Amino acid sequence: MLAQTCRYLCIAGLTALFFSACTRSTCGADKTAFLDQYHDLLEEARSADLPASDPGWSKYDAAFRSYVEECYDLHEPEMTGREKRQFWRQSLRYYYQRYGDGLVKELKGKDKSTLRKIQEETKAIFDEPDALFDDAAKGLKEDWQELKERFE
Repeated sequence: MLAQTCRYLCIAGLTALFFSACTRSTCGADKTAFLDQYHDLLEEARSADLPASDPGWSKYDAAFRSYVEECYDLHEPEMTGREKRQFWRQSLRYYYQRYGDGLVKELKGKDKSTLRKIQEETKAIFDEPDALFDDAAKGLKEDWQELKERFE
């Protein structure tokens, strides 16, 4: 009986360790690793320079969704305002690169959780005018206003 209990505890412990390691490797062990991995993904997608209809986007889209929908929430409390704004600016750039001129249609036409998350987070962060000046992103405010109008 004791041996069986120890065996169950070992299996449960190893399972928990396995799943936490998967989460850490996907989302990064800490904020810095997360942001570095996210930046690397976006840089790889940019370098691939795929047309919007290319099936090669699927691997980038899956990883992008994971970073936006799951990993961001894990590391957001550790992130500075500047890091958050940079994360969401880069997310919008990814969508623009991904969908090109079809971006507006993609943003308005589909009710996806990733798009909702981007809309909510960018609205919350970029509606603070002081944050924009602190980040030296005056031109981005105009871009944001245009996107915001298109969301409405």
